[in-house]
Amino acid sequence: MRAGSAAWTDRAAPGGAVFVAPEPEPEGARIRFFTRLGGVSEAPYDSLNVSTRVGDGEAAVSENLSRIRGALEGNTSAWVRQVAGDRVLRVAGSGLAGEGDALVTESPGLPLVVAVADCLPVAVVGEREVAMAHSGWRGTLAGVAGNAVREMDEDPADLRAYIGPGIRECCYEVSEDIAEGFADRFGPEVVSGRNVSLPGSVARDLEDSGVGEVNDLGLCTGCRTDLFYSHRMEGPRTGRNLAAVQRLPRGAG
Repeated sequence: MRAGSAAWTDRAAPGGAVFVAPEPEPEGARIRFFTRLGGVSEAPYDSLNVSTRVGDGEAAVSENLSRIRGALEGNTSAWVRQVAGDRVLRVAGSGLAGEGDALVTESPGLPLVVAVADCLPVAVVGEREVAMAHSGWRGTLAGVAGNAVREMDEDPADLRAYIGPGIRECCYEVSEDIAEGFADRFGPEVVSGRNVSLPGSVARDLEDSGVGEVNDLGLCTGCRTDLFYSHRMEGPRTGRNLAAVQRLPRGAG
């Protein structure tokens, strides 16, 4: 497996939604880790919040999602009702797929999305399929990213994974029991005292699943509340960022 930090670039889509993307992006796919910038929501959800469940208004969220759709070639996404578990759903079309925390598709042009505010979005790209996982501490311990890889009908050695913005060891102190659970599951190197490295743990899970290339964008939501929402740093009255991956139709740019 090849692992390491990935360069990233921030861009504004038509309509204003700002996202970060790996640099370079994988051939034949688009990965968009949307920031909190470029939307219409007012504080404390300012401004590209995608969830009405946190107290933001429906009209603002609807406009934000419309702006995001413009960055996804106008395509409507597939999503799950996230439950902080390890279930992976295979989808062929847009809309709510059910309860779970990861999606896999071989449908060209179909964006797979998750909503996050400290949890890690993990995009996986293959020759024919893509996957997106929502990996908080529970999902990471349960191996949701590795489960997504195993659901893909491709040789894991040919897959490329991208770990997006999420809370990192510098900002993520947990209970002793949870820290011990991570050390037991992924090795002592992912724990420093009671601080846990979710990206390091996910990378280990992907490595154990045979993924050929793991790229970590290195962005911490706890450190960068100017760019991203952080439940840990801002409390429950904050927004949610959207993360998306889509396999482009053959021949697309």
